[in-house]
Amino acid sequence: MDWSGLAAGELRLTFDILFGLLIGFAVLKSGVADKLMRRLVPHLSRAGICPSLGMALTLSLGSAKAGAAFVASALDNGRISRRSAKWGTLLLSFPAYLHRWPSTMVMAASMAGLSGAIFAAILLLRSAARFALIIFILRRESAGDDVAAAPPLECEAKAVRFNMRLLRSLPLAWLFFAIAYLLVPQAESFIKQWLLAGSTLPLAVLAVAATSMAHVSAALALAGGSLAAGELSVAQAVFALLLGNGLGVVTRVFRSNAGYYFGIFSGDMAKELLFWNIVTTSFFAVLSIVIAALPLLL
Repeated sequence: MDWSGLAAGELRLTFDILFGLLIGFAVLKSGVADKLMRRLVPHLSRAGICPSLGMALTLSLGSAKAGAAFVASALDNGRISRRSAKWGTLLLSFPAYLHRWPSTMVMAASMAGLSGAIFAAILLLRSAARFALIIFILRRESAGDDVAAAPPLECEAKAVRFNMRLLRSLPLAWLFFAIAYLLVPQAESFIKQWLLAGSTLPLAVLAVAATSMAHVSAALALAGGSLAAGELSVAQAVFALLLGNGLGVVTRVFRSNAGYYFGIFSGDMAKELLFWNIVTTSFFAVLSIVIAALPLLL
């Protein structure tokens, strides 16, 4: 076992959580979120998003973990319902992805040209579509739960001790990361072997898809090389990248979300969040793969 790799991964995870804590604390302390939310509350209310969830979305522009901890604290304080907390937490990945996406697009286009740019654009559209779906569900399931009785934002910001929640989530985050470090690579290796052994797709497509499951930058480089060598068309490269990305949904969700979900929410709530995170993400991943496969079948 590579103990140095595990230790390095745990250190990165710890930095990520602590960085999210600092961003969330700075945003709340500065009052920027309060000022922004005062202008957005009427618009968010029409979409079924109460001020508590709006504040969490604001925090998620810097760190989804900070936003989730804010939601967990608001749930414990009785400021939002369980349904709003569940669907609201699932909303947080999109604003967190927005500030990372430009670098994703630059990397994808530079390494795999047009196919990389299309791949990155599809990832953004897929995330936005999932965000819209969850807002629709939230509006239907949680209408009237929180919006009418929302407390003043300043009082809420003072009452919520989200920073302690993030700190308490560290031990479970370390545990789940260690489990993922040990087991997830084996699961991905099994899927890769199954993919390479049981498909009639071109070998270059399978190679890019298998690599994309764990290392998107390596997959983009491989796709770029295959495109330059004439082994893949643009449509085949996009399909391969999306296929590998879709096959890795479950393992990515487990690595990225399980630890802090179980650290800041109750066990039942964390299980629901993981389930619906996987279901909603997988739905749009499969849909994008099917759409990308159509040009290859025509």
